[in-house]
Amino acid sequence: MTGPPPALPVLTENELMPNTFSRLRVNGLDSPLGVDSTSVRLSWSADQPLRPDDLIVVELDTDSATDHLHVLSADARSIVLPRPAGRLVQWRVGVRREGRIAWDAPRGFTTALDLESTGAQWVAHPEVARARAEGDDRTVWFAFDIESRASDTRTLLHLAAPGVVEVRVDGRLRRDGLLGPGYSDLRTEASAATHDLGLLAPGPHTVTIEMASGPYWISDDPARYRKFAAQHQAPRLLAAIEQFGASPRVTTTTAGHTRTGRGATLAAHWYGGEDYDAGVPEPWEHGADTVAVAAGAPSPKIWWPEHPPLAVVETREASAAWEGSRGRVVDFGVNIAGVPEIRWQPAAEDRVVELHPAELISGDGVDQDSTGTPIFDSVRIPAGTAGSWSPRFGYHGFRYVELRGPSAGIEVSAHVIRAANARAGGFTSGDPFLQRLHEVIDRAVQGNMHSVFTDCPHREKLGWLEQLHFCFDAIARGYDVEAHLRDMLHHARTAQLPSGAIPNTVPEFVDFSGHAYLDDDDAFRFDVNWGGVIVHLPLAHYREYGDRRVLEDDIAAMKAYVAYLASRQVAGLIDFGLGDWIAIDASAPRELVASHGFLRVLESAEVIAEIVGEQAWASELRALAGSVLHALRRHEAPGADASQTELVILTDIAEKRGDGAASDAFFASLLERIAADGDAFTVGEVTFALLVDLLHRRGHAELVHRTISRTDVPGYGMQLSRGVTALAETWSAERLTVGEGSNNHFMLGMIDHWLQSDVAGLRQSPTSIAWRSAVISPTFLADVPSAASVYHSVRGTYRVAWHREGPHVRVEIEIPVDGQASVLIPGVAPHDVGPGTHVYLADDTDMVLAAAEVSAHG
Repeated sequence: MTGPPPALPVLTENELMPNTFSRLRVNGLDSPLGVDSTSVRLSWSADQPLRPDDLIVVELDTDSATDHLHVLSADARSIVLPRPAGRLVQWRVGVRREGRIAWDAPRGFTTALDLESTGAQWVAHPEVARARAEGDDRTVWFAFDIESRASDTRTLLHLAAPGVVEVRVDGRLRRDGLLGPGYSDLRTEASAATHDLGLLAPGPHTVTIEMASGPYWISDDPARYRKFAAQHQAPRLLAAIEQFGASPRVTTTTAGHTRTGRGATLAAHWYGGEDYDAGVPEPWEHGADTVAVAAGAPSPKIWWPEHPPLAVVETREASAAWEGSRGRVVDFGVNIAGVPEIRWQPAAEDRVVELHPAELISGDGVDQDSTGTPIFDSVRIPAGTAGSWSPRFGYHGFRYVELRGPSAGIEVSAHVIRAANARAGGFTSGDPFLQRLHEVIDRAVQGNMHSVFTDCPHREKLGWLEQLHFCFDAIARGYDVEAHLRDMLHHARTAQLPSGAIPNTVPEFVDFSGHAYLDDDDAFRFDVNWGGVIVHLPLAHYREYGDRRVLEDDIAAMKAYVAYLASRQVAGLIDFGLGDWIAIDASAPRELVASHGFLRVLESAEVIAEIVGEQAWASELRALAGSVLHALRRHEAPGADASQTELVILTDIAEKRGDGAASDAFFASLLERIAADGDAFTVGEVTFALLVDLLHRRGHAELVHRTISRTDVPGYGMQLSRGVTALAETWSAERLTVGEGSNNHFMLGMIDHWLQSDVAGLRQSPTSIAWRSAVISPTFLADVPSAASVYHSVRGTYRVAWHREGPHVRVEIEIPVDGQASVLIPGVAPHDVGPGTHVYLADDTDMVLAAAEVSAHG
């Protein structure tokens, strides 16, 4: 290899027209590094109206060639192109009008480096070249010595590692890739990442990469909590540093040459915590040490994720502190995912301080019942030294930290860490309960938005799949997760078994076979409402962002999964899995719940087949759905004590069958069941969203509001009354057995769809793709003074806000330049509107009804 070509020249412009376009994205990301997909999708939003005869032009310029202009129609908002051959890419979008092109400012991205082609080798420390001793959780570091020249324009570090790395230049931490490069299949893959080291000052520099095993190698240490033990891949590194400029160079990991050593982090356990010795020299403080050796075979497959890197998004100081029986307890006010940081001043003697994180407290101090125990970090502080430290190779879920040991004078703060997905929108309300409900859901989403979307940031840290489609709005309406969710589908495809089955968690770190539930030994490993994400999520993703590739990339996996489900039919239905998980009344037949989930998978798959033009497969799916719908009729004679779950599903099935009378009858029985249950819901995670949708569509929004806000029965109201600051794992937020009952779990966040789409009243039109059109349909709940939702969609910003003004309700809506909306406001004639701000003054129906009642009673 002769080295990379010179740095990319700056594009020229014949005219710059700023603010014509915004939200310029490459595969859904703003200026990503290390794009490895075979194609790239360039997309943008229009901020100014375009004429019908305008043309949109797109140009790419790389360090190897300048692409031709791509000319598109005025309504185009994206283009899919083969991934450029060059490493550094700039692109720009403009408008051709009357023979002239007005350009917006150029944007850049980099493509992934073929690490093997550079001559880079997988290397390891000699002590862990093929394996590591049981209990050896000490970090490994690797160092590069490079020389920067005055003519250099950019320096990029590319690495692949089965674990968690920390990158420093001359001892200074690069904060743009925390806890990276992220999850992958533990046995076969290693995630890769590109770090932009920027423009280094001329002269010598040392780049250090310190590495811990993360989930790839978890020791069976009885002194620390673990969800599972794993010995899949010992620490190894494949890396290259590219220096661009007048004399491009590449420095690679090479056995016998790359310096290596062991770190000052003596133990880094993915679940149980870290031990750090502040008296041990750090890698950047070392002189010559030892050299790396070739890593043991086999080499893992390199995978370049496209989710944004993890970052510190907030730092919280203590809101309260007190002395417990075991040490000082610090309260940060809310439940977070991240790491504590301690800062200390010199003391006369050596000391060891332990930090015990927890979500709960008891009379003695922190209580780790909900997180797994023991989890702790420890720091040895040499006498006479000042400094600071926080865990560097793992993270915790916590609200409280208990300091044990000589902690006088030690200050503590907490860093909130999550994937750096940009904010996409939010919900606000003048009703304190609804406002707080949205906030705890959002906090739980943040707490589990890491390299994968996890269930909790402590006890499991596993990618349970059902929440991705059940809670899609809670994720996508809050954060720009276009690329991140595409990565989740990669994990689902990678985890798919030869049978076509998809495990409930991906990557599948733990095989949950053998944990029997409802007489099914594999219930926690296979369930249609979990594995069905391979169909539901691509469809939701396509509708939200308009990237057709996500359907095409996953269609083979969809077909295999549908075939797997069909193979498990008995008399037309399926009967396996978890049923309506955590239902308060769990008496609904699992066969009914599972088969209904099968039917929903078939319906989503049929829609996808029609979109991609696979008519033969669409016909097969339609026929199979019809046979399942017919077989379900044997469940349509429920007993007098039928549960809410059962009646919700039967109502939906009758609707799908087009039997209005049966649907109305089942719904009437559902209302009677809810009343008999004390105006409380008893459904579980699987059917809750469907219950809310049925009630709202059929005019019972007040019932939804009443049931979810009650504090005396399990539900959201009870959770909030018990003081949760992030959504809990159970309806009641009760303390369960040790290691259960997380207080940072977004799987019950389905209600956020109702808040955003129905209460505030902003949702995408049923037939719209990528928010080309919306529906504005607010619900003026009694006793709720106001509600609002804003969403920065791929077509621009939509907003709806309503509040009561005397006998009226003032509604303000905002439609982007590229959008339109159907307005369905109570008391206002239905109509469509285009871009701009529109204001309505509607009658307050509650006040009108109250006045009518007073009049009727004289």
